[in-house]
Amino acid sequence: MPNPRLPGGPAARLRRELTGLLGDAARAWRAGRRPWIAASMCVLSAACAAADQFAAARPALARAGGVYANLPLTNELARLPLSAFLPTADLPLWGALLQTAIVVGLAELVIGPLSTLFVASAGQLLSTMTSRYLIALGTAVAIGLPLSQAGVLDTGPSGISTAVGGWLLARRGAYTSLALLVVAITAAAALQTNLDGREHAAALAVGVGAAAIQAPAVRAAPRRAARGLRSLLPVGARSGTTAAGTGVRRRGS
Repeated sequence: MPNPRLPGGPAARLRRELTGLLGDAARAWRAGRRPWIAASMCVLSAACAAADQFAAARPALARAGGVYANLPLTNELARLPLSAFLPTADLPLWGALLQTAIVVGLAELVIGPLSTLFVASAGQLLSTMTSRYLIALGTAVAIGLPLSQAGVLDTGPSGISTAVGGWLLARRGAYTSLALLVVAITAAAALQTNLDGREHAAALAVGVGAAAIQAPAVRAAPRRAARGLRSLLPVGARSGTTAAGTGVRRRGS
């Protein structure tokens, strides 16, 4: 398990956090775990990018996955799942594939596929809904967005990658890496008064919030495992262990 209180400066802590993360991912791979969700996302992204090159397929893709904040809410929600795999002007295909493979793949290997899928879905949904709300607030509020952003195409995997990345680092206790990510995303959101900056900040908050919600259960897991192992022992062995422990305490008194 990662130790959030490692000694050394920030650079040393960052190196240990990343080395530990990659080491755990390698051990999971050798144990037979595979990042099938990340692989599937990459395949779908590549397939959508290839289909987008054909003029006949482009309108169908736009109708199925083109998300805009000015759409009716039901239409936006219906298009949301496919939108993560559609091309986006701000991110080349190789960048989309790389961030998906690394971030989602590492989370699958180190933590597990079901939790990763849940955080990815929650991050995409809640960050999209947040941007819709900020556009409704308008520029009269500091964090609001101009109405012109309602017509901006909102596709690509960046929201998912940001949510999963923040969640993975927080779950690992990789607080130096997480602090760098928070600074980068917050600075981008402050400097860019556009949809992407606000959505990424919201997705990061979703990921870190998910880790905070899971933290009590994660801390209790070793205790539950120890109780489970203890329950497998014969009754005599369990009572003998207790008696021995009691005897030690008596002799020390």
